[in-house]
Amino acid sequence: MYRHILVAIDDSETSHKALQEAITLAKVHGASLDIAHAIDEHLVHVFTAGDSAGTHELKHVLVSGGEEVLVRAVAQAETAGVGATTRLLRGHGQHADDLIAAAVEDSRADLLVVGSHGRRGVRRLLIGSVAENLVRKVGVSVLIVRGLAD
Repeated sequence: MYRHILVAIDDSETSHKALQEAITLAKVHGASLDIAHAIDEHLVHVFTAGDSAGTHELKHVLVSGGEEVLVRAVAQAETAGVGATTRLLRGHGQHADDLIAAAVEDSRADLLVVGSHGRRGVRRLLIGSVAENLVRKVGVSVLIVRGLAD
């Protein structure tokens, strides 16, 4: 029986499926639900290459976009009859998987739900798999909700 579920989402169709699964599990188990969205600020610096104005603007866009994703996710949970809290995860130079792993530990969640885009081959090597990294980094059960392979 799960008592505290943390679901990590972005704005992809795969994470929408993961959120729905987390909501269903929270409802069935009577568990509390945390919905997290990680901003990978490491990528901000890669894409803005030292342009401080560009860095500030991109961070603002990512934060406001992340907040919107979380508001929509909470509304979806509440429509299903599940209360939820949100976590906008930010870190200077940290990757999304590190931020999510820290949130799992901080929240004392006993289940992490995350979507996997199902990338294969060179795309997986270049992009990496947040879900796969999380399985190795967290000390709780992980439910990986599979999306369509691209």
